[in-house]
Amino acid sequence: MLALNTTLVGTIRSNKRELPKPAKETKDKMTLFSSNLYKSENCTLTVYKSKPKVKVFLLSTKHRNIQIEDNCKRVPETVTFYNKTKFGVDVADQMACKYSVEAGCFRWPLQVFYNILDLAAINAWILYKECTESKISRKEFIFYLAEELAGESKKNICQSSDVSVLSPSTSEVRKSCHVGYCNKNRSNNFCMYCKKIVCGKCTNEILYICKKCAQ
Repeated sequence: MLALNTTLVGTIRSNKRELPKPAKETKDKMTLFSSNLYKSENCTLTVYKSKPKVKVFLLSTKHRNIQIEDNCKRVPETVTFYNKTKFGVDVADQMACKYSVEAGCFRWPLQVFYNILDLAAINAWILYKECTESKISRKEFIFYLAEELAGESKKNICQSSDVSVLSPSTSEVRKSCHVGYCNKNRSNNFCMYCKKIVCGKCTNEILYICKKCAQ
C-alpha cells in the first residue's frame, strides 16, 4: 500500500502476535490518559489508555512524528485523526451487526456477499427516509423491504405459465412412494401428471414430476 502512496490508520487487537513485547507487557502498568509509542520502519503503534480499564491500540503508516494534545486527556494525534475519519465506518459496522442477514459459514466470498446485503439495506433505509421524510425505524424498513422483494418474486412466479403448471403439490398424509425408483420412501408430494405419491429421490430435478412421466 505504501508503494501506491496509500496509508493506513486503524485499530488492532492487543493479543496480536505481531505487536512488540513491550507493548503487551507494559499495557497494564499505564496510568490514565497516558500514551506509549512504538515505531518501526514503516508504521507507528500508539497505545493510549482512555479509561481505567480500556486501552486503545492504533497502528498508523501515515503518522511518523505523533503530537500529543496539551490538555487534561493528552490525546495522541493518531487517536484524534481516527475519531475524525473512522467514526462513520464504526457506526455502519455496528448497524450491520445489529440487524444482519449473515449466516454461519466459513467461506469468505459468502461472508462478503452477506456484508454487501447488510450495507445495501442500510443505504436503502437512509435514502428512503431522505426522499420520503419518513421516520420509519430500520427494523420496520428491513421487514418492509423483505416483503416487497418476496412479493415481486411471487408475482414473477405466478406470471410464468411453465412454473405455475409444474408447481409442487402435496397431500395431507405422508405415504410410501408409488414410483418405484427408491426403497419406498415416505412423502406427501405427488406428481403433477400421474398424481402418484413421489419422493425427492424419484423426482425429475427439483420439480415434482416422477421419472416415468418425465420420460
